[in-house]
Amino acid sequence: MKGLKMTIAKHTINTILDTLGENDFVNVIAYTDYVRYVEPCFKGTLVQADLDNREHFKLLVEELHVKGEAKVKKAMKESFRILADVTNGQGSLCNQAIMLITDGAMEDFQSVFEEFNWPDKKVRVFTYLIGRDMTFSENVKWIACNNKGYYTHISTLADVQENVMEYLHVLSRPMVINHDHDIIWTEAYMDSVLFKSNAHSLLLMTSVAMPVFSKKKETLSHGILLGVVGTDVPLLEVMKLAPRYKLGAHGYAFLITNNGYILAHPDLRPLYSDGKKLKPKPNYNSVDLSEAEWEDTEDSLRTAMVKGETGTLNLDVRAAVDKGVSVCISHLLL
Repeated sequence: MKGLKMTIAKHTINTILDTLGENDFVNVIAYTDYVRYVEPCFKGTLVQADLDNREHFKLLVEELHVKGEAKVKKAMKESFRILADVTNGQGSLCNQAIMLITDGAMEDFQSVFEEFNWPDKKVRVFTYLIGRDMTFSENVKWIACNNKGYYTHISTLADVQENVMEYLHVLSRPMVINHDHDIIWTEAYMDSVLFKSNAHSLLLMTSVAMPVFSKKKETLSHGILLGVVGTDVPLLEVMKLAPRYKLGAHGYAFLITNNGYILAHPDLRPLYSDGKKLKPKPNYNSVDLSEAEWEDTEDSLRTAMVKGETGTLNLDVRAAVDKGVSVCISHLLL
């Protein structure tokens, strides 16, 4: 896999990474004359597919080079081992998948699937055949079709975006058939808003979205995903729902995601001055709650909120005073 094939393969990996979000976990394994993790620090595990990790993977993928004969079989075994370890406590296991990007497979690796994935087929295998050569396409197609996945042939860079998206339709089918309509709230992001005074301003926003499925009786069993419907919501409007009369003179409300990242907080400073313009800080939407609430205990507040617990909590926290010059310890009732 050299030249254009390698370029297409890298673009395919990056496009797959772009489809993932903070609720997903991922790793990238390279297989040349030996199997290795593109990031050795992530060996043997899956990491959260947040923006930082996705961009880090993309940089490492760009540095990949061809060397020797591809050890696809060993790479597949290693992938199944990772997912088997994950089942022992990490993630919700809604969908487990292996994406195989290759320019051909000389065998179908049936022995691997018999050992790790059959008969339950808990892990879907999606295959992407790169390049114009179709010599070993039947093996690549067989791998996907016999592991509840999807086979795609990508011969040009223009084919990547559309073909990568096909796996989303496959993963969505059980949701359609089971009539699951999960509502998703995104992480915070900065957007320009036009006010009635025709003034533009940058505001922190979130989006709420849900999938739209085909309900036609003749296609219901096919599980067809039509698209997504959603809307943007300024976080200032969400914060207005907090009952200010219950907070008191020195109280405040804040919002976090299910991953512990801050959506809204009095101490969140997402912008910085660049001359006369305000610009978003790098990673402004991936600030963890523990960075704003300096807790003396072991993240008890953050853990309780991420788990969705309700009730009250007594907590000692460190708070900056005198414009950050001094630090004091306060006792909070939450």
